[in-house]
Amino acid sequence: MNAFLTTHRLHLTPLSPIHIGCGEDFEPTNYVIEDGVLYGFDPSRATLTDVQRGKLLDAANRASLLGLQRFFRDHAAVFKPHAQVLIPVSQGVAGKYEQDIGRAVNQEGNGNQVFNRFVIERASHSGPQAWPYVPGSSLKGCLRTAFLDKLNQGQPVTRAEELDRRGNAKADAVERRLLQGDFATSPLRLLKVADFMPSHEPQRRVLYAVNRKKKLVIKDGREVQPKGIAARKESILPGQYRAFSAEVVLPSLDPHTDHKLTPAGELRPHTLTPIVHATNRYHLARLRQELELLASRGLVNPAWQRSVEQLLAGELGRRIQAGQAMLVRLGRYGGAESKTLSGAGVAQIKIMQGKGMPPVFMDSTKTVWLAAEHETDQKHLLPFGWAVVEIDPEGDLPELQAWCQQQAQGRPDMAQLRASFEAEKAAAAQRKAEQEAQAAARAAQAAAEQAAAEERARALQALSPNLQAVETLRHQCEELLQKITGGNFRKQPPDAGRSGLYQDASRLAKTALESADWTAPEKAALADTLEQYLPQVISPWDPKEQRKKLRFAALRGQS
Repeated sequence: MNAFLTTHRLHLTPLSPIHIGCGEDFEPTNYVIEDGVLYGFDPSRATLTDVQRGKLLDAANRASLLGLQRFFRDHAAVFKPHAQVLIPVSQGVAGKYEQDIGRAVNQEGNGNQVFNRFVIERASHSGPQAWPYVPGSSLKGCLRTAFLDKLNQGQPVTRAEELDRRGNAKADAVERRLLQGDFATSPLRLLKVADFMPSHEPQRRVLYAVNRKKKLVIKDGREVQPKGIAARKESILPGQYRAFSAEVVLPSLDPHTDHKLTPAGELRPHTLTPIVHATNRYHLARLRQELELLASRGLVNPAWQRSVEQLLAGELGRRIQAGQAMLVRLGRYGGAESKTLSGAGVAQIKIMQGKGMPPVFMDSTKTVWLAAEHETDQKHLLPFGWAVVEIDPEGDLPELQAWCQQQAQGRPDMAQLRASFEAEKAAAAQRKAEQEAQAAARAAQAAAEQAAAEERARALQALSPNLQAVETLRHQCEELLQKITGGNFRKQPPDAGRSGLYQDASRLAKTALESADWTAPEKAALADTLEQYLPQVISPWDPKEQRKKLRFAALRGQS
């Protein structure tokens, strides 16, 4: 008797770049690129100065996308410390960003500027650092196509199916025939495939997806390139040994026999083995066909192709043949042929025609999308989406491990990169804290000085006019003494012909002695102030001579 639930542990190793989109994009308002690394951030977390805020609002109010691009590029130092996502980018993407960001790259005849929006399509991701993962639905769709192809065995569509030809209607009709019903009778509907999650930060890179013709077309002596703009894709890189893991659960439906609610008995997979063999049969043929095509056009990286062929000829290939591993193709740009059934007239791939012309449906595409470092690359390209999935592996697979290590050579060490970034961010935070502390200290000092000035003003108001003059002179001496102590000023000379504190003191002493408005205590206060402060700010200073000149004794009523 079969167990009600059979669970298998799956480990996925990418063989080529994989891009599985999530409907989100990086745009130049939430990322910057420096030194070959994309720093993705939430712009609302940054603190702008009044001047910076004004520039941003001006660009926004003018609806100037170029202005916004320039603002974030020019203020990268403001936003970069708030980055949560760090992704290496290809040389071509980094170079194009430096060259064209915030600039018009062309101008149309009507005067409109043409510029690069620099949108980067994000991969499916999870967690605060947005690590990419492989959705279980991607693998299940891949298994479903291969399983249907096995059931169909290359049979052409029937007359009834041929008449049902609107959109996906024919494909639906073929599936109903193969599954002997609809969703309820699908053998894979209860196959539970969890998402493939990474155990550590996966290696990823922003690559170009470029469109190339499958057959060489020459016109006027030049190779004709297909239409379509090269796109930037966040991609999982190949050569990451068992980087993603998941579980698959296969229930047993043996007790259930209702043909309307459960799959037909002959279609039910009691183990993963028939699904695995169907998947490998389907994808091995397509991989060989694709590599042969790409090699004939000189598009594929020959070293990568040879290494993959050697892998499939070794222990990995034997495990695939034994049903212990699956060759799969996942995500976008895997080629429409890898998502359709074999057989005459079965595949109906939508091919777009020129402007104003309706699309046509064909058995295969005329072009192929490939991963590239530069948007103009014609050689050393890689196909998208190939991976191997091991099923309950016992021990390691040294050949695959060695291949992964070879593929990963020269890639940035993300742990080191992130550690350097965190250190840089911590240093920036420390500098900011120090600047804020210094600003707070300056503000406190200014407030203290303001309070002291106000207190001094109140104290002056309480004094007589003569004592106010004495206090003012004393304060001036203290200010000069602070500057002298700080090394910014020298002491003033006592020359009679110059203006300065000594001359002010001499005039004030003369006024105090000659005016009947000065009281004896006020004169004595003046004498005490002059004798205490002038020697500290006047040089040269002869105590005996200056007492006589300033008539300290007379001020104190001693003569």
